[in-house]
Amino acid sequence: MTLEVNPCDMQVRIDQYVAMVQDKNNYYWEINEFTFSKPPTVVPMYGNKYAKIIKVDDLNGSRSVHTFVNMLNGDILKSGSWKAPQPNGVRGNIFADDLGASVVSEHGTYYVKPGRKKKG
Repeated sequence: MTLEVNPCDMQVRIDQYVAMVQDKNNYYWEINEFTFSKPPTVVPMYGNKYAKIIKVDDLNGSRSVHTFVNMLNGDILKSGSWKAPQPNGVRGNIFADDLGASVVSEHGTYYVKPGRKKKG
């Protein structure tokens, strides 16, 4: 059974998740003392089932997928391609107490090694 979430609650959590990912990118640029451009801007793109979380490079405008968020239940999914998440890519949930901060870095989701169970 899939638990569906109120769309207003989902929008608030996606906005908070995007802000958290942006903070991670800002911090990464700050500690590495990058000065050649501003940190990438993190923005959501909404589809029918998933919100695609995208990083837009300030230097040349290139875009890359950070993660996908399932808009029915808030699952954070590893990117499989520009268009879709990895089939077995669930890494966490934006409704967790930490918004999923423990399962993503500034670059995307952490890898789950085969045969290992996720902590939590």
